[in-house]
Amino acid sequence: MKAAAKNLRKLGWKEFNRRWKQGMMRLTPEQLLDAEITGYGGSVLGTIGAGIVFVLMGLWPIMLFLSFNIVIQGVNLVQKWQQREAIKKIKSMSILEEVENV
Repeated sequence: MKAAAKNLRKLGWKEFNRRWKQGMMRLTPEQLLDAEITGYGGSVLGTIGAGIVFVLMGLWPIMLFLSFNIVIQGVNLVQKWQQREAIKKIKSMSILEEVENV
């Protein structure tokens, strides 16, 4: 993060944003899925923590909302995990085909 702040000061906003966009466009689908998995995982853990706090405070109606939110985020987490595993399988199959063709 320090390097990004240093580059921002050195390059200026326009150039920094242009380079940032170029870098984001070069991300592979696996890298994007890894970022989404990390985000959903952190969100699920944070929501569970918030739910524990609300239960201890006696705010049950809020916990009801959070429980639905945890389920939805958990399903999204599993979906992204399965997508990443499918991409890995496809990638390994294409590598095997390349080796067999050589």
